[in-house]
Amino acid sequence: MESIVALEALIKENERKIDLQKQQIKNHEAGINKLSRMAFASSENSLEIATELVDKYKKMLEKLQSIEGKELEEKEKLVFLAERKKYFDAQPSRIKLNIEQSNDKKLEVLRIIEELPIDVNFEDKELFEIATKSLELGLGDLNDISNKLEDIKNEFKAIKDQIDEKDIQELATIDFFLPIVVLHFYVLSSNIMDNIEFDNERALQKKETLVNEINKKREEFTNSLKEKEELLKQKQSEENSDKEEIKNLESIIKSLNNELNKLKEIKIPEVKLKTFSGFPKYQDWWIRELWVSHQAYFALFKWKEIISNLCATTEQKKAWSIIFDRWVFIKKLLNDKGSLAYDYHYAFDSLMSTYGEIEEELEIKNIESMEVIINQITKKEDFSKNVGFHNINTSYLKFKMGKLKSKNDDKDENLLF
Repeated sequence: MESIVALEALIKENERKIDLQKQQIKNHEAGINKLSRMAFASSENSLEIATELVDKYKKMLEKLQSIEGKELEEKEKLVFLAERKKYFDAQPSRIKLNIEQSNDKKLEVLRIIEELPIDVNFEDKELFEIATKSLELGLGDLNDISNKLEDIKNEFKAIKDQIDEKDIQELATIDFFLPIVVLHFYVLSSNIMDNIEFDNERALQKKETLVNEINKKREEFTNSLKEKEELLKQKQSEENSDKEEIKNLESIIKSLNNELNKLKEIKIPEVKLKTFSGFPKYQDWWIRELWVSHQAYFALFKWKEIISNLCATTEQKKAWSIIFDRWVFIKKLLNDKGSLAYDYHYAFDSLMSTYGEIEEELEIKNIESMEVIINQITKKEDFSKNVGFHNINTSYLKFKMGKLKSKNDDKDENLLF
């Protein structure tokens, strides 16, 4: 249960705080690292709070773990007393109306409420504490990903069941690996789409903020202009009006009109929303001729680079590099099996298309056009250049040579005896 995982994480987090504060107090008393009076009082206070939280979370955890089987039915009659039942019945509505918490936390709390056993209820504050830790650990996402992996496995099994068993018996070793690679593509494409949605929302919000600021200034200048114009009319109607004051008012009105005109001339640029129409299509000959044709290798490299540029973070780029290697491994293995694995190969491609947004180019004209482009690019490339971090004496090579040397030295020593 995700709530148990989140509570365990909260307990460990506060236990680490306890250890840290105890060590600080111990060092202070031993004279190793003297604290000021305020810092020492703060450490004692933090230790007390963390200790109380650990006790509270352990009781909550114990309560969750103790609910099993028939105990659920027995406690159902005892827990829901009149006032408490009313409080917990209204809890979902109260959570939704909470203006102090973010929508993400409120949705997480509502999800946690649904998964709790029927007679286990926590206070609103406690639920938000669990939800905060659950979001921090990404437990909801992990649950969704786990469900998606099961969907992929079930669909893969359904496709395989329609294939002649004797054609795929040699490929059973990658049955477990293949759905995971499909899942990785699904997660990557989902993350890229989330990033695009976030960027679009931020761009729209930025535009909205700018529009609101301009409208606010317009309203301020307009109101001020009306006040000054009314005051000017009043002064002009007076018999003994101050001409200098009237002149100043006319100057202010002129300035306000100028500012209003400037605001009207401001053109707010339209937001160009990003879109994601899927990953670029790959071509089968890139895999089939890999390690034989440098054009095939270079085409795959460029395809990989294009998708890498779609990744918004360093973590995504690293993940994509690993996913790419695993995808190439499976594709190359299936290609090498030839017609024996065509049905199996097609099953893999179908799953990739359904879940991973990865499709193969099937139009011959497009394939031929891309081949011309690849040939033109490869002619311009200098294949004699190495990467910037090129070093023939790698760290692993040094490690391996050291291990072998140590092994040989041991053999020489044994020969002496």
